[in-house]
Amino acid sequence: MRLLQLILLLFAMQNNCFAQDRIALNNQRVDTFITSKMKAFNIPGIAIAIVKNGVAIKVSTYGMANIEWKQRVSLHTNFQIASCTKLLTSTLLLKAVYNKKIGLNDFIEKYIDSVPNSWKSMQIKHLISHSSGLREYSSNPYTSTASVVKSLKDSTLEYIPGNGQHYAQADFMLLGYILEKVYRKSFIELLNDEILVPLKMNDGGYDMEQKVGSFIRTNLIKEKATTYYEIDKKLYAYKFIYPQFNYTAGGYFASISDMANWAIGLDREILFTKRFSKEYIYGRDSIKHQLSNYTKAGWILENENGIQYAGHSGGPGLADILRFPDEGYTFIVLSNDGELLPYFSRAIASFYIPNLPAKLKIEKFELYRF
Repeated sequence: MRLLQLILLLFAMQNNCFAQDRIALNNQRVDTFITSKMKAFNIPGIAIAIVKNGVAIKVSTYGMANIEWKQRVSLHTNFQIASCTKLLTSTLLLKAVYNKKIGLNDFIEKYIDSVPNSWKSMQIKHLISHSSGLREYSSNPYTSTASVVKSLKDSTLEYIPGNGQHYAQADFMLLGYILEKVYRKSFIELLNDEILVPLKMNDGGYDMEQKVGSFIRTNLIKEKATTYYEIDKKLYAYKFIYPQFNYTAGGYFASISDMANWAIGLDREILFTKRFSKEYIYGRDSIKHQLSNYTKAGWILENENGIQYAGHSGGPGLADILRFPDEGYTFIVLSNDGELLPYFSRAIASFYIPNLPAKLKIEKFELYRF
């Protein structure tokens, strides 16, 4: 019996060594791939994290966070993650559902007074899956969330809730407004207390941009990366305006360390169990007899060669996050290149996941041409 146990132990140790060697080799291949693409496309800075079953197997940084000051990207550089902010809001909603604070099938009039008749059939699930029919608000970017909600109440819907689908920031804006009412806290406090602190996401935040007279005032964020775009091979810095009423949908600054901790927290079931969240993160409802473009948690879902994965991008390529539930991997890429398309995470995934087709093409688009 002892001999058999020893043989099994040696076999397990040998397999573990092989696995570690394979990971190390893949990590080196990824380093070569990223540095070559950064040089080819003049990408200023990138940070990546690869998490497998709750363990970070690679967290690496490349290039510059700030060209002017020649500041290199660090593990704590805070990148603008744009619409990947929605993954944090989605995580918050899932925790609220898990703790029975709110239900996806709840009608929003349960939480909002005096809704117009056209909103009577609108449910929480319509907000998270971009199927509410709400139109975007595009007037004053510095107005209050309450003012935006009032304005939307006075406008018409694009379609009956649940009968159409379009990607909209207004859906997440209204969702955040409802969560504030449920918890009796501002969204900023709520995100911090319910998600950031438990998951040890200590670096990032919102810059809270606000127009004051002729000035734009922002909070200070440590190690904030500058975002760049390129015209005629010359880099320019730029900053997109994220209205505070849309902070549920975009505008968060995060480090690669923070986002790795987010993935580790989901794997280790710190906020809710994987058994609970799997239905929402990877399951889809129907929108007018067709499968939704988004999952029940508002993620984008893909399936290749029978390999399922879900995630989100922002910028479109400032942040790019994919989770592979069956393989146990999460791939996170953050960048300060405003013209980069979100292909890096999917490309990197093919180095680690057998039978996942290699998609190594990286592209940029022209953000501005004056």
